Amino acid sequence: MTRGLDRAVEGLLEGLRDATTTLAMGEGVVYPHRPELVFLTLVAGVTLVSSTDSIFPALAGLAGSIAPLVYILSVHRGRGRWLVVQPLVYAIVASFIISLPLILGGSHSEAVSFILRITASAAMVMSVARLVGWRSLAEGMQRLGVPREFTGSMYLVLRYTPLLAAEVLRLLVARRARSLSGRGLREEWRLLATAVGELLTRSVQRALVLSMALEARNLSYNRPSLAGRGGISLSEALAYLPSMTVIAALGLSLVAGH
Repeated sequence: MTRGLDRAVEGLLEGLRDATTTLAMGEGVVYPHRPELVFLTLVAGVTLVSSTDSIFPALAGLAGSIAPLVYILSVHRGRGRWLVVQPLVYAIVASFIISLPLILGGSHSEAVSFILRITASAAMVMSVARLVGWRSLAEGMQRLGVPREFTGSMYLVLRYTPLLAAEVLRLLVARRARSLSGRGLREEWRLLATAVGELLTRSVQRALVLSMALEARNLSYNRPSLAGRGGISLSEALAYLPSMTVIAALGLSLVAGH
């Protein structure tokens, strides 16, 4: 049982490591002319999807995310395509697991609404973030007055998460290699507790080294602007499509209601 649990945890950690590494290293395929407008429309669209009672904004968000996702997938090959859709798959699975009490209790409509909202929000955020890159979104936040230290800390978290996941993977592999998984449950918990203590110690050391390295290379705070200089292109317009589709669908539903 513990070996099966170890394999499940390893698979989850490997997926988390790959997804966060791709997000942290990816610069996006489009450089928006107005990153602050991209960020604002994304926040507005996700807020409307998650706060309205109707499922039409969620359906509109999913429909509006198709074109950006297709464009992103067209510029990736092989495993890169799986890394694009991987966070969306995780969001669908997680929302389904969380909504199991509603499904088992007979509240199927509420469960469907919950799953649609989570999936639509994840699709919108993922499609826009992968299209323009996290740096453009961070720059948009800075233009809106968000402190540079906050956006810099976002980069540190993105860069550190795959390192932490890799560290946990190494501990699990070492634990299995030493045949520690065959011991009793009490011994398993004791070994896990000591592993957590070792992990925390290494985490503090790695976080300090990573922060110093990024600041020394000027990758976290004093970086040049990556925003596009020209007008809005068709590919850049895809960054606005998910949120604009949600806003249009909500507006049409309000007009139809009257």
